[in-house]
Amino acid sequence: MQIYLTPEELAQELKVQTEDVMSLIEQGKLRAIRVGHSVRIPEAEVERMHVTCAAVPIAEEANPVPNVEGETPPDGSRWCRTRTGRAKFRVFGSIANGADIWPGQMRYAIKFPKHFMDAMLQHFRSGEIPVGGKFDDAGRGSLGEFIQQQLKIKMNPAVYLAALLIDEGYAESTRRGYIRFLKP
Repeated sequence: MQIYLTPEELAQELKVQTEDVMSLIEQGKLRAIRVGHSVRIPEAEVERMHVTCAAVPIAEEANPVPNVEGETPPDGSRWCRTRTGRAKFRVFGSIANGADIWPGQMRYAIKFPKHFMDAMLQHFRSGEIPVGGKFDDAGRGSLGEFIQQQLKIKMNPAVYLAALLIDEGYAESTRRGYIRFLKP
């Protein structure tokens, strides 16, 4: 079932003014639907917006990664779909052995070494946790907070790691913004 956000909910999540969200809709950078006098934004659009409204333009690669269904990514990597299924990202490796993840069109991978993956699985074990996908505040007890603390990075690739955990059967998607770790 598709989840829809109000402009006010999205503005609060992004910590911006509602007018900024409405401006993105009016500019065609964020798709929304109108039902009567209300505007609703599909959750999948928020994920797409992270790429299309990036503050820094996406760098062109010398050998760009094809974003065409059916094409094999380079270097033995594979495609993995985000939780919404609307976007894909490149992965080399696995949860069990450590993985490199290229979020969106990033040129360089974020490296999740085996010792990190093992520590993550040990730390969370089982149960529902917040993904913590916000860049400026991942949230207490979230996967995003764990990533930032353990890898000492400021970026927050939690949504991609959560998708990989689900793809490989270590977790399942529950409600919006949460995953449930499955018992090993």
